[in-house]
Amino acid sequence: MPKILIIVLCFIILWGCDQTNQQGTTGSKSRNNELVDTINSTQILNINDNLFSIPSPHQVSKILIDLKIEYNPEILNPTQNTRKYSNSYKKALNLGVYGADLGYVNLYEKTQEAITYFSVIKILAEELDISNAFNKETIKSIEKNLTNQDSLLHLLSNSYQDIDLFLKTNDQEHTGVLILAGGWIESMFMLTQFAINTNNQQLCTRIGENKHPLSNLIKILSKYTEKNKIYQTLVDKLITLQELYDNIEVNYTYEYSETHPEQKITKIYSKTEITISKEDLKKITTEISNIRNFVIL
Repeated sequence: MPKILIIVLCFIILWGCDQTNQQGTTGSKSRNNELVDTINSTQILNINDNLFSIPSPHQVSKILIDLKIEYNPEILNPTQNTRKYSNSYKKALNLGVYGADLGYVNLYEKTQEAITYFSVIKILAEELDISNAFNKETIKSIEKNLTNQDSLLHLLSNSYQDIDLFLKTNDQEHTGVLILAGGWIESMFMLTQFAINTNNQQLCTRIGENKHPLSNLIKILSKYTEKNKIYQTLVDKLITLQELYDNIEVNYTYEYSETHPEQKITKIYSKTEITISKEDLKKITTEISNIRNFVIL
């Protein structure tokens, strides 16, 4: 059975690959990217035999902080929206959304907001009948470490195998995929909103890097469209977004790799060049906002 590594509670904080970017002269470019392909790491997920990475809110928020962009609570999905989510489809998608939001408020050290979003995530997890994926001691430890970023990441990282086993054992891989989709959409919403308002090339690069993850996400979701037609609507919207991504040029140049057996990881170093025009950025931003509204409203 394909391996899906999903962290149910604020797991999206962990996603994405660490990359160092430089602004190019003819569009948005990233250089000296470090991609980590592992089974047990939290950087890149292996889903249905596809390597899948998404922009981590931890990573996005760090960029925003480095750029001295002020905290903006209006970028978040209000917690009171949870009363609108009456079916498991919407609940799973927005569990992913709220996980991304938790990553954002946590990086900006908004303790009360972090507690509020964590509480909503717990409620949705219980309603989806997946809260048992974490034992009580792990939940208590996470609650105590909401303001300690390093400890929180460590706790969640160590819980990967338990979550993976739980979802597969209970035939809920589809729930994990929806959580993944919700987190990706919310992360992309954050990226595009700040990029369009600041015209920052580093953020534009992050957006461009998601051309291939978007294709993988569509493939993953398409697996479930035959069993449940409700998935098809979201897939169709993502395909529309994919068509806009066709204008973005992504070129990878492999450099070398390093294997670390003791950590069970292989680091692949490459150079990536991404070109995205202002007009394409505007179109992508609008479409992602439409998809996000479909998910949260």
